[in-house]
Amino acid sequence: MAVSKRLQRSFKLRFAVLYPFGVLLMLFAMPSDETIRRGIGFIITGLLIRIWANGYAIKMDKLTTSGPYAFVRHPLYLGTMFIALGFVMLLNSFYIGVPLLIGLVLIYANTVKKEEGMLKDKFGNAYLDYAKNVPAMIPTFRRYRKGEKWPFSFKRLMKSKEYKLVIWVVILVIAFHLKEEFIKEKEKIDAKIILLIVLAFLLGASDLVSEALKKRFEKNNKAPQA
Repeated sequence: MAVSKRLQRSFKLRFAVLYPFGVLLMLFAMPSDETIRRGIGFIITGLLIRIWANGYAIKMDKLTTSGPYAFVRHPLYLGTMFIALGFVMLLNSFYIGVPLLIGLVLIYANTVKKEEGMLKDKFGNAYLDYAKNVPAMIPTFRRYRKGEKWPFSFKRLMKSKEYKLVIWVVILVIAFHLKEEFIKEKEKIDAKIILLIVLAFLLGASDLVSEALKKRFEKNNKAPQA
């Protein structure tokens, strides 16, 4: 991603809210074994919802009503909210976490409004009928059966790069667990802790190396042929 695009993304409102609150949570929150167990279920649920949705999503090219989109209009945002709630519970810092969640809800409400305006313009009555029968964020148990349907695609999932979110969420959970072990419990380094550190390092390194190799491959393909 070009530097200009990275800067443009970093100044989006939702990231402007997420980053400072995230830093405060990481610096001052102190998880416990109980809060980690409580939050991890919400985090896993959010990741599974996003993985499920990204295997079906064809953004703006078609009106996606397959998979989770048959039950809720914005499963990706729903999954993100579960992940955020899970981290707030895991980190056990509601004074910081609750304002973060409220901020995200307000920001995503505005984002959803803009996206739905574009979808209405593009798909017209088909989207109006879909929006009338399928809730925005709270899933319904009644499946929406209209519209074009297609199966889950692993290729589509990989193209969405959702695996990156999974990798870094796992790394964060490991990091917060180690923080609790070292600072709160004052545990000594043992085989389990070493294994977690190695796992986090390998996950992060695999993502960074794969990105570097991808950029090098793209650069070589763009190079003029002799």
